[in-house]
This record gives sequence, structure tokens and C-alpha cells, in this order.
Amino acid sequence: MCKLLIMKLHVLIFASLLIATTSFAQERKKSKDRLYAKKPLWIAMVDDTLTNYYEAEKAFSIYWQHHEKPETEHDIIGEHEERSKVPSRRRQRRLEEEEDKMRMEIRKYEKWHELILPYVKEDGRIMYPSERLQLWEKQQSK
Repeated sequence: MCKLLIMKLHVLIFASLLIATTSFAQERKKSKDRLYAKKPLWIAMVDDTLTNYYEAEKAFSIYWQHHEKPETEHDIIGEHEERSKVPSRRRQRRLEEEEDKMRMEIRKYEKWHELILPYVKEDGRIMYPSERLQLWEKQQSK
């Protein structure tokens, strides 16, 4: 009887820990997604050699779901929209600088996305430069 009670207690504790761990993991995922939505963390991920490709892709996608992408040069040419309220020249210059910087970061991400794709492993890990070199040397020796 006592052993049965102890076993039930162990099972109950184990189940409680499992539920707590699962809910903690889900909350952590939600907070990570909220952070991706607020800040352009994908910019730093592009420069990090240990970045998971799929995580960077997710951060980019979530960020732009919550922000308006700046127009590219192709979108701007020939289009002039009138604004109802024109910001001061200083503010307008600062906004333009921020948009230009973001455009450059988007281009950098898109180029990285395209160039790194052949080196992405199934789990999303990107090959280290040394692994890429070994792959290249192996292909050259064939």
C-alpha cells in the first residue's frame, strides 16, 4: 500500500514537471516570436556563422509581418504620392536614412539567403567555412 502511494506520488510529480516544462517551452517560443516582431534580429543573424537558417528565415518573416517594408528603387520610380502632413526636413532626412539603411539590410539578407542555401543542412545548421572548403576541395578532386 505504501509503495503504491509512493509510486503514484512519483508519477504525479513527473507529470507536473512534464506539464510545467512544456508550458515553459511554449511561452519561451511565444516570447521569442514577440521579440522577432519588435526588433530586426535577422540583421545580426545574417552575420552570425552559428545562426540556424530556418530561425533567421522565421525572424525575417515575423518582423515584416508587423512592419511595413520600405519601398525599393523599382517601387519608387515614377510614383509620387502626396502626403497629408509633411514632416520637418530634419525628421524627413532621418526617416529617409533609416529607410535606406533598412533597404540595404534587406538586400544583404536576400543575398545571404540565396548564397547560403546550398550550405544549409537538414536541421537548419549552416556549414562552417571549414566544412564548405572541404566540400569544395572534394568536388575539385573528382
